[in-house]
Amino acid sequence: MKVIIVTSAAPFVLGGANLLVDWLEEALIARGHEVDTFRIPVDTRADLLPAQLLGLRMWDFTGHGDRMIAVRTPSYLIKHHSKVVWFIHHHRPAYDLWDKYPDVPDDGSGAEFRRMMFVSDELALGEAETIFTNSERVSGRLRDYNGLDSEVLYPPLGENQNPRPGPFSDTLVYVSRITPHKRQMLAVEALARTKTPVRLAIAGADGGSGESNRIRSAISRLGLGGRVDYYDEVISDSKKNDLLASALGVVYIPEDEDSYGFVGLEAAAASKPVVTTTDSGGVLELVADGVNGLVTDPNPQALADAFDALWADRARAAAMGAAHSARLAELNISWDHVVERLLA
Repeated sequence: MKVIIVTSAAPFVLGGANLLVDWLEEALIARGHEVDTFRIPVDTRADLLPAQLLGLRMWDFTGHGDRMIAVRTPSYLIKHHSKVVWFIHHHRPAYDLWDKYPDVPDDGSGAEFRRMMFVSDELALGEAETIFTNSERVSGRLRDYNGLDSEVLYPPLGENQNPRPGPFSDTLVYVSRITPHKRQMLAVEALARTKTPVRLAIAGADGGSGESNRIRSAISRLGLGGRVDYYDEVISDSKKNDLLASALGVVYIPEDEDSYGFVGLEAAAASKPVVTTTDSGGVLELVADGVNGLVTDPNPQALADAFDALWADRARAAAMGAAHSARLAELNISWDHVVERLLA
């Protein structure tokens, strides 16, 4: 089959959506399909979005290829005779983050901007033969905000990714973009309350929020310099795999994240338990408390207790890490399943 993949992208900004498209392209090609991928630069600043939405709507791939798969918002505005959407999130400041992090004033013009986002999404998504999402949480938002049904299609790790199991050290690992939303600061504050010698490794680049400097200050202020390894950069896959292989467990505690994040799948591949929180969103679709990880309240003391529990009982940590495989099979997380559904 001839498959067109379309997605939006910000120049020089790396993230899970970029990897998802890379790995989808690789999986399709590996299964004998011809693929052409279009990564369309989109600036999500509110004053620039309307013109870009109009420009995207003028793209028309009708008659080219057999199937078009649109991934990141708002690439699904592009027209095609056989369009499916793998919807990974809305323009969230106009949707679920409107009350907390709006990107336009809450006035008449802001309301009109929000209405425009809703209408354009509903028009373009309504053209799709099928809408897939990356989590139950995102499917719920589509249903609640847009009245649209969708099918959850969990994204796997790339088939060439190879996190590996290894011995359990004293260090919990948190690999993610450094931003207040990911709450690395909460993990640092939790470490300060632990009673055991458990350690923390944080790795990721700051996208411009300044959170990295605040985290460094907190590490110094709390006297944790000897217990935190801080890699303020996008680390290589090799370095990440080394950290995961020797980890005691993996920390992933974002605030209301869209999906389980590739962090959870990397932990599963390395057979390490995941520590997360009750308000972390999609990761709770992968991690069950006491089964393949620990789920705590989102406060420093509760997290500290979880960190100490893993340090004190390595056998339990190993058992939870091993339980990931059954959960991945239960959720049917595989590229064979993804490709079959996207091309059905």
